[in-house]
Parts: sequence; C-alpha cells; structure tokens
Amino acid sequence: MSRRALVLDGLWYSLCPSFAALNVGRSKFPRSKGRTSRVNPLSSIAPTSSPARHCYSTIGDNTRTTYNALYHNERRDGTEPANNYHDDPPNDGWPGEETNTRSPRRHLTRTHKVQADLLGMTNERLEARLQDVVDRRPNIRHITQILRLLIRDRHVQPNARHYKALILANTDNERGSPQLVRGLLEEMESNGITADSGTLHGALQVLAVHPDYLLRQEVLNKMRDRWLTVSPAGWHFVVAGLLRENQIELALEHVALMERKDIFIENWLHSIIVYVLCDHGELDEVYKLMRARVDHGHDMTKQLWTHVLTTAGAHDHYAMAHYVWRRMVELGYMHPLFGVCDDVLRMAAKAGDTELANSVLRYITESGIALGREQYERLVEAHVAAGDLPAAFETLCTMHETRIPLVDSSTESVLAYMIQSKVDRREVWQMLKRLKNEKRSIPLDSVRVIAELCKHDAHEDPSVVDDGVGFYKELYTLCPEGADVRVYNALIRMCRTARNRESGMFLVKEMASLGVIPNGTTFESIILMCLDAGNFRSGYMYFQDLVKREAALSAETQSEIRAICAGSVDEFAMRLQYHPYVRDDVLQLDEKVQEQKEREPRNEKFGRHPVPPEVRRMNMSAEERRDYNKERRKRKRRLLAIERNRAEEGWDEWEVDNGSAKTE
Repeated sequence: MSRRALVLDGLWYSLCPSFAALNVGRSKFPRSKGRTSRVNPLSSIAPTSSPARHCYSTIGDNTRTTYNALYHNERRDGTEPANNYHDDPPNDGWPGEETNTRSPRRHLTRTHKVQADLLGMTNERLEARLQDVVDRRPNIRHITQILRLLIRDRHVQPNARHYKALILANTDNERGSPQLVRGLLEEMESNGITADSGTLHGALQVLAVHPDYLLRQEVLNKMRDRWLTVSPAGWHFVVAGLLRENQIELALEHVALMERKDIFIENWLHSIIVYVLCDHGELDEVYKLMRARVDHGHDMTKQLWTHVLTTAGAHDHYAMAHYVWRRMVELGYMHPLFGVCDDVLRMAAKAGDTELANSVLRYITESGIALGREQYERLVEAHVAAGDLPAAFETLCTMHETRIPLVDSSTESVLAYMIQSKVDRREVWQMLKRLKNEKRSIPLDSVRVIAELCKHDAHEDPSVVDDGVGFYKELYTLCPEGADVRVYNALIRMCRTARNRESGMFLVKEMASLGVIPNGTTFESIILMCLDAGNFRSGYMYFQDLVKREAALSAETQSEIRAICAGSVDEFAMRLQYHPYVRDDVLQLDEKVQEQKEREPRNEKFGRHPVPPEVRRMNMSAEERRDYNKERRKRKRRLLAIERNRAEEGWDEWEVDNGSAKTE
C-alpha cells in the first residue's frame, strides 16, 4: 500500500508545536543563482569554544572572512579602535580549530572600541540595555558592541532576540543593508532558530528604509505561510517601502486596504505619502488625502501645510491652494513667503475668487509689505473674472488715489471683458459718474477704456460717435485735468472707423486749441481719415507734418496708404504712394544710392574701381543683357521720380548721385 506524503504546513505547526524543532529543512529564503554567500554578522561574533552542536556558527570561507574582518581593526565608521589587547594575535584559522602552530583554546583579543560602562555590566543588564537600544532607536554600533560582549567575550549562545536586535540595527540609514537582513534570516533558518513575528516585522521595518522588493515579498510569503498576521506597524512599513521604490499606485492601494481594515494611518506615513505625491505633481490625490485626513479630525505639521501650499502655487492648483489658505493662513497658523502669496493671488484672479484675493492682499498689508501695481492688477482681474465691473473700476480708483500710475496692463482685462460681454458703454459711463459722486478720484485711464470700447463698437454701429463725443464733452466733470493724447487718439480712431470726418476734425481742433501735442498715432489716424474722404491734398499735408516731426509710419498704415492711393490718379495720391516713407522699395533704393555715394571716396582712396558697365555687358548672354537693361531702366525711372519730388518739395537733405546714374 502506498503512503501519502506528510504535508507540514502552518496548521501542522500550530497543532504540533513540538514537531517544529525536529523539522530543520531548507531555508525559506533561497540564495539567488550566481549570488555569493551572505555575510552573517552574528556568526562572526560567536563564542570561541563552540558547544557540542554547532548551530550558531559555520566554518565556511565567507564566514571566516567575516569573522576576521570583525576580529581585526576594520571598522565601518572609520574611527580608531580603543581597549586593544594583543596578548595573542589571531591566526588564519577559525576559533576553535586545531592547527599546528596554535593551541585549540586560546584567548581572543579585543580590537574594537567598547564603551567603558558596558564592561562592568552583568549579562542581564546587557540584555536589558540591548532591548532599550532596540526600542528607542536602533543603532548598529551600540547593538554590535553589546552583542560582542555577550556572544564573543562571555560565550552567550545567540537566540532569536539577538537576531532581531541585529536585524533592527540595519534600520540605520547609513550603515544598514537589506543584504545583511537576508543573510541573518538565512542564518536563523540554517541554525534552526524560528523567526518570530517580531523578527519578521523588524525585517519589514528595515526594508522600509532600504527597499528590496524581492526580500519584502519573501518575508510576507513567510508570514502568510505561518499564518502570522501583519500588524498595523507592518502595513506602515510595507507602504513606506513601496513609496521608496516609487510604486505610488501600489502604495495607495495598500493605504486603501488599510482604511478598509480600520487601520489608522500614522502621521509620519501620511506625511511621506503627501511629500511623494507632491514631488510627482499628483496634487488632485494630495487634495483628496488631506481633506479626508482633516475630516477625520487629524492634524498635520505646519511644514507639511507649507510644502503643499508652495507646491500648489507652483502647479497652479487652485483648489488645493484655496483650501490650505483658508484653513491655515487666514487663521494665523501659517505665514507663507511673499512669492507663495503672489502665486495664490494669481490663481485667485484667474478663478475670479475675490474673497481669496482680498484675503491675500490683506495678509500682505498686515505683513508690512506695500502693495504694488501688480497686486492691484491681480485684484482687478479677479473682479473682472467674477463679473463685478464696478468693483474693478473702484480698484482702479484706489490705485490712482495711492499714486500708483496705471499702464495698459492695468485696464486690458477690463476692456477685454467689456468687448466680450458686449457691455453697454452708457452703463459703464454711469458707473464712473457714481464713483465720482462718492468722492472717488477717477483715473483718466478709465475714461480711455470707454473710448477704446466706443472705437470697437464703431465697426458695427456708426452712431457710437455721438456717444463718444458726448462722453468727451462730459469728461471734465470726471477728470478735471482733461483728456490726453491717448484719449484723443482713441476717439479719432472711432471717428475714422465710423467714417465721420466732421467729428474727427472737431476733435483735432480741440487738441490744437487745448495745446495737446499729437504723436505719430494721431497723424496716422488723421491721414487715413483724409484719404478715406478723398482729400489727398490734406492727407499729404498732414503727412508732411509727420515727416517734419521725424515720426515713422507703422507697417499697417503704410499698407493702407498704398492700397487707398493705388486706385487714384491724383497728384498728391501719387506722391504719397511713391514716397520713400511709404514704399519700402524706394527707401531701400535710396539707401543703396547713399551707400554707393559713400563708397566711392573709399574706392578712390584705396585704388579700387568698379568694373565698368560696358565690360559687364560684354560678358553677359542675350537673356542676361535683356534683364540687366530692363532693371537699369527701372532704376533710372525711380531716380528721376525722386529727383522730381526733391525739386518740387525742397528736400534740402536729399541728394541723388546723378553721375552714377549716367555712368550706368
């Protein structure tokens, strides 16, 4: 009859614990193929005279090397040894072995520094000291010193408690190693010492500091096979190790499983999770975790709140920044830097959160920092994004009253909102009048914004000119200093867009009577308005005024002048069309002529003479000669046109090299 194999599983060991001592099988922590033997630290400090059963020390070559390394003066911390005894220097053999030159029983020499207070302690006190070091903060140096005294010097046989202490010593972030932990676990199984739950949890704690995914799985499988439950601390160590390996999704799954098991997440693990998620930009997950943490009545450190707020500002995460600011900064628990406040203010302006924007400005003011134009502009943007146009104009009045000069960026958000929302210009003007009745100082840029709105509306509604001129006539009731050139330019552009030349000339006369100096933009608007009306002569005269002021036309205006004058045979239209300031090709030709004129004296000085045109034509083909003659005639006509304009208009500074033209 065949026999069934006896399966020794976890249930068998639970029901028959006495049988576990008889089962000394192969290790549950197999060595990887091609990997060298592990260093067994506890074997290296075994007693000199081993007992009858050699369970705690092996005599392999690697273990001998480890013992010799600990026996001699080889220290990992690099300090000099103390309490050295050299009564009997060690030989190459293993302690306890008989050699031809040494006695089998000899005294060991201490070559490592041991604290003086440890030498006078009894074994019981040393065990208590060892447990105290393990409980407080495992330190590989202190634990190794105590174990040397107990095991090597006083011949105490190592047990599971000693292995656990040495495993926990590897939580040292500088000297610890997962390879040493693997070697200790393998040595325990090879020596028949069962690793209890505390020892395996100690291994998980080490792997939280020095992650090793394979060893962690082996430890967890070992605990599952022996029906050992992972404690809440063990779950924390597993999640911490996964985070160290950047397995964030798997770590969050373990955290969710811990919550389902009603395991409280300790503050240190929660902080690590938040820091790792912030480093990877996962602020949505951070926001969810922190909200859940606070809702359960648990608090976090101020350093963590500050880091989250800074990261939220850097990644434009409005929800996270709003939550941290309202919960920590407004209540006075946290004091962020000015750069962080500016980031929060920018996000509040973008989201239209006026309460948060005002809170940030209030915090900056209470911190003793004067508000600048950028901070007020952020507040204006917040009011505009929230659709509160009167509050935006009120903020502009506040800027004007605090003597902060307004620029284009101060009002561009207001203008864009009014154009996009199609706000009634009359209603906006009434807003300014109400602010004036409230004794507020109205900045002229607020009036200019309304003029810009009228210019935009003139494309679809030409009757907007009447409203714009009416606003201009009431302007002195709002701004006693009167309109500036920018307001006039906007109104004149409005008249040109609506093709209302009479109102435009009225505004031009107003500028002249009030002594407002026009700029290039003003002349461009007037010139185009005259050309639209067909008055090329007046347009040409205004163009001459622009030239005398040494102003330059924009590329857009040049294109419009050429397009309008191209369809006319008027003399002044021709002059405008072919003027060097209007046509780039004529201006470039004039620059070439001037350059040739300046180059000739230098050529004469150095004896360099250009090749005569006759010689160049002799070397040309028939097609090249035809193209050359065509280009030459074209240049000649342009030079004659320039000369004619010079004679008629009296350009004293304009000189044309006729000699070079005749030479060609």
